[in-house]
Amino acid sequence: MPALKRAFLWIALVIPPLSFYTLLAKSLPTLPFADDYIGILNYLLQWKKASGLGHLNLILTYQHYDYRCMFRNAIIGTQYSIIGHTDIHSLSILGDLFVIPIFGVVYLIWRECDRPREYTLLAFVPVSWILFQLQYEGTLNFPTPEFQILPVTLFVLLTCFLASKSSTPAFWGAIVGLLFCIASNGNGLFMTIVGAIIYLQRKEFKRLAAWCGCCLVACLVYFHGYDFTVGQARTHSSNNVLSIFQHLSPAYALAFLGDIAAVSNPFPAMLFGIVLLCVFIFATRDRLFERRPALYYSALFFFITAAAVSGHRSDLGLVTALHSAYRINSTVLLILLYLYLVDRFYGARVRLVFLRVGAGLFALLLVGFNIASDRGGEKVIITKRHKVEIAMLRWQRHEPRPPISLSADDLTAENEERGSFEPIEPNLSDAIREGILILPKLPIGD
Repeated sequence: MPALKRAFLWIALVIPPLSFYTLLAKSLPTLPFADDYIGILNYLLQWKKASGLGHLNLILTYQHYDYRCMFRNAIIGTQYSIIGHTDIHSLSILGDLFVIPIFGVVYLIWRECDRPREYTLLAFVPVSWILFQLQYEGTLNFPTPEFQILPVTLFVLLTCFLASKSSTPAFWGAIVGLLFCIASNGNGLFMTIVGAIIYLQRKEFKRLAAWCGCCLVACLVYFHGYDFTVGQARTHSSNNVLSIFQHLSPAYALAFLGDIAAVSNPFPAMLFGIVLLCVFIFATRDRLFERRPALYYSALFFFITAAAVSGHRSDLGLVTALHSAYRINSTVLLILLYLYLVDRFYGARVRLVFLRVGAGLFALLLVGFNIASDRGGEKVIITKRHKVEIAMLRWQRHEPRPPISLSADDLTAENEERGSFEPIEPNLSDAIREGILILPKLPIGD
């Protein structure tokens, strides 16, 4: 590859993450928001009362609504043990950085396709423009979702990558990856199913038995003392597996899968979800699971997740499938299926003029998508931070919450109406009194 062309491709690869992290750096929070009060402050209030094995037990068993986020618990507890209080700002920075290893593991999966070096780099450039954008701002710049949704995405991709290999070290690496999946987020439990399918399809029955044994132990640890009623107020009246199956919604699952193609209207998301599903069915008929198992089974995980989320959340309304915290799933799924297509049609004979026109239009679409996503996401993140700071300032001044004036183009309006930006008591006062949270000087005037 000519040096000039290689330099151009590397520049194109680097522009999106530079823009992504520059925008995030401008809006890093210093105050807790919404779930941070339960996932961080309340957790650390209990952490401070415990010691030794009590800390380990708290990491394993602390339940935040429906979830036991052991990975997040360990990070938050470790930070507190080192500096003596929680630091929302530094936690947010660390959480944002998880997108980089996600990008790296996707590249490892793509490199397994073993295409020529020039084509491998050229075809991977669009991945950077799809991944490093702010549509999934709900998982960025606030530590509670960051250490839940981004890590499980990373560990799922890594586990599928390792499970597709034949070596013994890779198998045990996949086992460790599975444990981190489960420790990160509740949907990491679905990796038990995906891994079992991988080893069953390859007829590696000894590994299948070992995998199932580890899954059993991990599930016993995860559900030991689990409160199955804690999320009833947020979802169905009977929050259990049978209830999830009773409320499965194909429309919701499709909107969840395709929400990268919509803003607030679920129907474009459903249509794009159908497109992604058709590509996956085509890949299945094409036996992608034999040629590129890491690529195929990583995508399968997101389809299983979509079905499960539809059973768990569909009664909240179809529009909730477009929640920004969900969009990382659609983003990574799109990337995986895109990589399948560029691998599948490598070497296809296309007239040069059509190839150049198509590549130009695709490049314009990618740049436009990335810029629009960054602009919209940045606006939401900055608005959230501003409203959190205003609410905290009111709390400090003992001022009442004013009447809400909602704007049609304000994507944070629903959160504001629910009072999500307001400090939660007694968590805030208790955390300040115990030295767990040190309030910064707020940059808000009178």
